[in-house]
Amino acid sequence: MPVAKYFVLGGGTALSLQIAHRKSFDFDFFSEIEIAKDLKEKIVKKITIEEITVDTGDEFTFYSTDKVKFTFLFYYYRSYFDIFEFKNGLKIFSVKEIAVKKAYTIGHRGVYRDYFDLFTIFKGKYINLYEIITGAESVYKELFNSKLFLEQLVYFKDLPDFDITSINNQQIPSKDEVKQFLEEEVRKYLKS
Repeated sequence: MPVAKYFVLGGGTALSLQIAHRKSFDFDFFSEIEIAKDLKEKIVKKITIEEITVDTGDEFTFYSTDKVKFTFLFYYYRSYFDIFEFKNGLKIFSVKEIAVKKAYTIGHRGVYRDYFDLFTIFKGKYINLYEIITGAESVYKELFNSKLFLEQLVYFKDLPDFDITSINNQQIPSKDEVKQFLEEEVRKYLKS
């Protein structure tokens, strides 16, 4: 895609490409520069757009005719960890960077897949809570509250959509297993 040099793939798809933990059905691209006015014209040369849901200076979100959601987002927060670049020019956030972004995201929307992603990251020992909190505090400054994040990480009552689709028919842990594991991680963090 010609716009790839300005954007970094993040979110669940970028994470799934690295750790193969679940299927992801959308593509989230982040840029530290404002979205160019000609982005839409560049994209329609490669992808057939069925529906545009957001078209602002900060975000361009659409669905392709294959029902795949694409989001191109001006994201003015810097990265804390490295960004990987493939030979084809595609850039992708590291697992650690995605974890930091998920910590911030959990405070702004309650979606179970973000909790499941963090659960999988912790289980795989890619990063720990201390590193996530340190990274999030550095990137988001006063917009990130570690105490609130820890509370949200174990609060599952208002979360919609607990469906996770596995890759290769892997066993997906139950919501209760995920919650118990995250509670234990928070307990260990608070004791340290």
